[in-house]
Amino acid sequence: MSAAEAAALEHIVKVAQIYVASTTSVLVWDWLVCLPQEWRYIWKADWTAIKVLYLMVRYYTFVVLVVTDVWFFADWSEASCAKNLRVLPGIAVVIDVCVELVLALRVYALYGRSTRILMFLGVMMAGFTGVMIAVPIMAFDYTRLPSWPGPCLVTGKPSAAGPKFIIAFYASPMAVDFTLTALTLWRGLRVKRHGSASGLMNVFIKDGLFYFVAISSLNLINVIFFVQPNVLIESINAPMSIQLSTVLSCRLILNLRAIRDRAPTVNKFSNTLGRWVADFQPEPSTDHHNASIALSSRSAHTERATTVSVPKSNDPISSTNADTDSYPTKYGYGW
Repeated sequence: MSAAEAAALEHIVKVAQIYVASTTSVLVWDWLVCLPQEWRYIWKADWTAIKVLYLMVRYYTFVVLVVTDVWFFADWSEASCAKNLRVLPGIAVVIDVCVELVLALRVYALYGRSTRILMFLGVMMAGFTGVMIAVPIMAFDYTRLPSWPGPCLVTGKPSAAGPKFIIAFYASPMAVDFTLTALTLWRGLRVKRHGSASGLMNVFIKDGLFYFVAISSLNLINVIFFVQPNVLIESINAPMSIQLSTVLSCRLILNLRAIRDRAPTVNKFSNTLGRWVADFQPEPSTDHHNASIALSSRSAHTERATTVSVPKSNDPISSTNADTDSYPTKYGYGW
């Protein structure tokens, strides 16, 4: 490595260290800002799959960041870097899987816990997890520094799956996010087409679209960095993608739980019924062959709620009573 290349590498390392420190500050700031909501909607709530996923995404990420700081700021020997190269991406995969599970459970709940949707999501998540595990094993390498000790920087290498298989580490989340966003939009638009508009459904669509645009844009930037010729900056955006996905995933959960608590006090105009009705939220359908979305207003301070079934065909709209005490288990794992 020439003197010019060594100077360029030293500059890139300093930029990467500042970048990681800055993005870590954003993550900590978001956690502090959301603490009041987190205490109300997460810590005081019953234990559900969503609560477990939220705590994993929020607090396990801090463990990943500690390891990331060690990778970027500690002085590694070349032998130690080569030996422990896959530890960081390996533990980061858990965050990626948990974040995608949050989105998948949103879709599962939105489709009334449909068995077909569950099977599709299960196969997709299994494939996604397999790719995320295979890429670090097959395609990750470390950057050769002009002198050691120094930071342990991840880069890509040719593998049996292709010369740029490392791109799949960022392209796979993009594909999963696109699929889940498309399913959310499809279901949301079908509900709106039947004349029922709710705050919760709007949150599902708005947050889902914002998450998809933000995360997919960042993953696209990661892909671009990995196909450009300068190998020294290939992985510079990787920590930011983990942190931003964590922030947005936690906000998705908090926003849904906030609108759920406000739902009983909000009325929406139903074009189908031609009158004002209580705001609603999805509940599971009991008929998966002719499924509809059961939508209900819910209050933590009331024992009963009125549900309105929004049919997928021209079936008449019916009104029933639902026991909201069983809401966390009945509807989508405690949204």
